[in-house]
Amino acid sequence: MKILLLLSLIVASVLNAQSTIQVQIDDGPLLGLEFPTHNAFYGIPFTEPPIGNLRWASPVPKTSWGPQGGVWNATYERPGCPQQCNLPSGVCPEFQTEDCLYLNVYTPPFDNSNGNNPTPLPVMVFIPGGRFEMGGGSTPLYDGAVFVNRTNVILVTINYRLGVLGFLVTPQLKGNYGFQDQLVALQWVQDNIKSFGGDPSQVTVFGQSAGGTSSAIHLVSPKSTNLLSKIIIESNPWSLPVKTVDESIDLAEKFAKDIGCNVDDTSCLLSQSVDSILVAQNTSENSFNVFHPLLTFLPWTPVVDGDIIPDQPLALLEKGQFNKVPTMIGTVHDEALIFVASISEHISELEFRAGLVDIFGLGNSIDIAKQYSSYINSSTDYMLLLSTIGTDYIFVCPTRNAVRSIAAESVPVFQYQFQHVSSFNVYGNVFPQCANSVCHGLELPYVFDTVTSSGSFEFTPQEQQLSYDLIDYWTNFAKSGNPNGPVPVSDPSLPAWPMYTSSTSDQSFILDIPSFVQQGLRSSYCDLYDQIGYQTGW
Repeated sequence: MKILLLLSLIVASVLNAQSTIQVQIDDGPLLGLEFPTHNAFYGIPFTEPPIGNLRWASPVPKTSWGPQGGVWNATYERPGCPQQCNLPSGVCPEFQTEDCLYLNVYTPPFDNSNGNNPTPLPVMVFIPGGRFEMGGGSTPLYDGAVFVNRTNVILVTINYRLGVLGFLVTPQLKGNYGFQDQLVALQWVQDNIKSFGGDPSQVTVFGQSAGGTSSAIHLVSPKSTNLLSKIIIESNPWSLPVKTVDESIDLAEKFAKDIGCNVDDTSCLLSQSVDSILVAQNTSENSFNVFHPLLTFLPWTPVVDGDIIPDQPLALLEKGQFNKVPTMIGTVHDEALIFVASISEHISELEFRAGLVDIFGLGNSIDIAKQYSSYINSSTDYMLLLSTIGTDYIFVCPTRNAVRSIAAESVPVFQYQFQHVSSFNVYGNVFPQCANSVCHGLELPYVFDTVTSSGSFEFTPQEQQLSYDLIDYWTNFAKSGNPNGPVPVSDPSLPAWPMYTSSTSDQSFILDIPSFVQQGLRSSYCDLYDQIGYQTGW
């Protein structure tokens, strides 16, 4: 049945295209699809399949398939990496397999007679989110057709290994395999994007949620130097840590016990089926540690290994130890709502206050309660209040901290928050609260203009204009390091997006209908969390 479905997707892709187009890259010739508005090259392998003895190993760049290997068929999407996906419609891959390290390239129409565009185009590489254990680059939400046709940039979307398969650390296994996949994908772009008309010196990495965490790590990792020229970080939960080796091994021991192996028995681990691994992964990650409550929210992560990742991203930014490239960083208004609601939709005042003490300690929890006293005095829904605190502490305030650290090094940096309450709720009945809120990830249909990806929603005319604005801002930044140009934003009435220069000019660009500039976004709350620090709860 799966084979028949895959064949139907291949046939549908080819029939929807006007014709095919061929390019030559280092590994051999590629056959992609040529549409009236854009070109698409799906399912390009950038490593050898991470199977067998390569399951928990550093990625091996793909061996050439030409000239004897023929032409690689890039006319259909390949499966995502193994996962148990519960993301909204349009974000989960339809198929999955361990042989999953593929990327997609979307380009504007171009004359391929000489292999390159006359003027090489900026390139944007998107890293999808999903808690480092769900999602993938070949899903309808990240379709690049409108994105590249409207803006004259090239879009690359990638897969990387997820969950246990991407981030397991044992005494023998060093971890960071999923992040190394990203590095190899970025190197592939450097080596091959010219063949698609792209400029390897103008590569912007951007990602959301776990993809935002990944982007933040690329900002600070010495291994990412020379692989990118700009970075966009969307909705990174800065206060949820990249794990230490010891923390990763603690989780690995639970996983190994649940799957029936010793943690240091790599042969036993390698012998397990993917299905068994996913079941044990789900069991091991659902154990709650009352002494480290925030570790529960992001169980499988890259690891601070002293080499690829020298330290926590915020700590490296504060020390000025990062890649000095133009950066754009932001959040949405109600980031933590779905995460708090997934634990409980009904939280009493006693549970709320106990949760504050558990995460922040008694002294800090008293200060936080005073800071939010106006919320507490008028609150009858402590779930919403706890989500407001989570949004501030995990997302908004450490974002400001990161922006200030970057600006202190005289690096161009732009801060935003997406605040538009959409006319649709992609989370549906799972999180009905999102119908009146701006939940985690809700800027993405606007960034890619893919609201119809689920088949259930569409933009209002005003929302369509907001989507065009976001696409213009994101791709302007990729072209110049400034979201305001070189192409004028389609709505000429909007104010200029100010560059963040110092704490005395604490300005954020609010993406809404209409968009506007705000001074001191959540400043009094962030001042308190800056004093407390962003390493509590873990």
